[in-house]
Amino acid sequence: MPGQIPDSLGEVGRGWHPLLLRLHEQLLAVNPGYRVNQVKEKYGTLRVYLVSGLLLEPYFGSGRLPDPQRSAEIERENAQARRLVAAAEEESARTCEACGNPGRTRDGHWLKTLCDDCHGPGPCAGRREGR
Repeated sequence: MPGQIPDSLGEVGRGWHPLLLRLHEQLLAVNPGYRVNQVKEKYGTLRVYLVSGLLLEPYFGSGRLPDPQRSAEIERENAQARRLVAAAEEESARTCEACGNPGRTRDGHWLKTLCDDCHGPGPCAGRREGR
C-alpha cells in the first residue's frame, strides 16, 4: 500500500529532504490521509506522484465512490495538493539534491540539480554523505 512522503526519503538525495518534509506537512494540512505512489528524481528534478484520483484514506482501495456531496470538496483538496507538489518540484530545480544549497540543473552524462561545490571536483557535504 502506498505510504506518505517520509517513507520515501531514501529515494532522493539528502539535499531535497527538507523540501520533501515541508511538502509532507503541507499535504497533511490538506488531507492527513494523503498517499504517494512514488518519490524520485527524474531529469534532474524531484517528482512526487500522489495516488491518483481520490486522496482520501477512507476511499483508498475500497472500490467505493465518495458521497456526491463531498466530490467538490475532494476535488478542491486534490487541486490544492497538486499545486503544492508542483511548487516543490519547481523548487527542486533550484536546490542541490546532494546538500540542499542553491543549485541548478546540470547537463553532463545525466541531468542532476547540484550546487557548484557538489558539481565540481572539490569536497561537498552531500557527496561525503553518499548522495
